[in-house]
Amino acid sequence: MPDRKDEAAGEAYMWARVAGDLQTARKAQDEAREVSNTRSGSLTEWQRWLLDHLTNEVDQPRAIDLAVMWARVAAVQPIDDGG
Repeated sequence: MPDRKDEAAGEAYMWARVAGDLQTARKAQDEAREVSNTRSGSLTEWQRWLLDHLTNEVDQPRAIDLAVMWARVAAVQPIDDGG
């Protein structure tokens, strides 16, 4: 199971990916909806994430803000040393 630092870094990465090309992310979300309507078990992690997180209210500046916020969250998390 990923630790908090990894989870936050993953969120930062996903939001940065959305911010980098919002139009492509929206197309991927539409494709994910089509896949989920036909064979839901075959969604990729990216597609599941888009369906769970990307809303119509998210624009590029908001996606950038979210990427920065999650990167800051990741930066302040302690490193999980397995103990």
